[in-house]
Amino acid sequence: MYNTTKKLSGTIELKGDKSISHRLLMIGSLINDKHNIKNLSQCEDVLTTMRCLQECNIHIDHTNNLTTIIGGTLKSPKISLNCKNSGTTARMLTGLLAGQKINSSLKGDSSLSKRPMKRIIKPLEAMSVNIKHANNMLPITIRTDDIKPINYKMLTKSAQVKSSLMLASLGSNKYSSIAYNKNTRDHTEKILKYLKFDISVKEKIKIRRSNVEKGFSLTVPGDISNASFIIAACIIIPHSKIIIKNVLYNKTRLGFINALKKMGANIKVVKKERNQNPEKFCDVTVKHTPQLRGITISGDEIITMIDEIPIFSIVATQATGKTIIKNASDLRNKESDRLSLIYKNLVSMGANITEQSDGLTISGNKKLYNTTIKHGNDHRIAMSFEVLNLLINSKMDKSYNEVIKISFPEFYDLMEDLIQ
Repeated sequence: MYNTTKKLSGTIELKGDKSISHRLLMIGSLINDKHNIKNLSQCEDVLTTMRCLQECNIHIDHTNNLTTIIGGTLKSPKISLNCKNSGTTARMLTGLLAGQKINSSLKGDSSLSKRPMKRIIKPLEAMSVNIKHANNMLPITIRTDDIKPINYKMLTKSAQVKSSLMLASLGSNKYSSIAYNKNTRDHTEKILKYLKFDISVKEKIKIRRSNVEKGFSLTVPGDISNASFIIAACIIIPHSKIIIKNVLYNKTRLGFINALKKMGANIKVVKKERNQNPEKFCDVTVKHTPQLRGITISGDEIITMIDEIPIFSIVATQATGKTIIKNASDLRNKESDRLSLIYKNLVSMGANITEQSDGLTISGNKKLYNTTIKHGNDHRIAMSFEVLNLLINSKMDKSYNEVIKISFPEFYDLMEDLIQ
């Protein structure tokens, strides 16, 4: 259908998973010892968390792919903490600082300042945190005299909210109880259990203040969400074959790969057994798959691939039949209204797509044409349509670097290394 002159070929490794990197920095800041982290993500969002913690008197140094943290020295910052574009930083750091009675103010860029914070404000207020906010959005100011435990049932399917409440609960000697959706990503509780914090993860999460004083040395597996863009490009671009080594293997993050397999994609995942790490690693081998079929994804499937819906939509344009995405209304509250931007950009390229309040319906195998992409300063929208540019034009626009570096600063260099 397209005069594609280039293919992807090669073996690569990726920088550390963004979600895990945020959490290791924050949890490390609580433990009064030195910690060593290899392969920490260097994306702008993670650097934002690092800078915020440094403003709170935590020593963090990064040299030659090794990050060292000296924790246990948190103090109230002298300036407002700038979370920039990072919702993970804003929501989780608010819980962590509240639990440690660190009085602070947090702000964000214009995009983050429009994203909902009520989902953490209300439960934290129930834990006796005093919060001043801008109509349930940033900027916010927190003050804590004493953290009360909480018995809480999650109202959203957000791992950020769950993690924020767990970190806040570490400020109380009494157990907090958090009922949660088991499909939300579980990195925080895995790390806390591994480091021997006082936490029980069953039908509910029970957690309280913990006496952990021993430092850790860990390696962060490659970012599975960033891998999705390379995997998608390989699936849809003829004659491509790639191997991605030492990437994260976690069932709460494999929804994208599972969905592609349902479509008939040629993907092989080999799990590795690695000791002394709370997370598993795997190698992923991917081959171009010309015969993809449309599928329906909804409910819990959406939770395990919420960040990958933009790139999944690109793959869906190349499948036979209809792909239906349901129960994805949370995408309207990300860095942009992702459902709207996917729809508008694909319509402008000639796609057969309809938009619903909580999803999209895409009829594939219709020839698409080059157009000006509106990425809305959203890194995942920008990367998704760069993959489609590569299929249609055999080249990428390459003008979105400032946006893309928020989550995947190596994106263009890695793609260039693979393109033949």
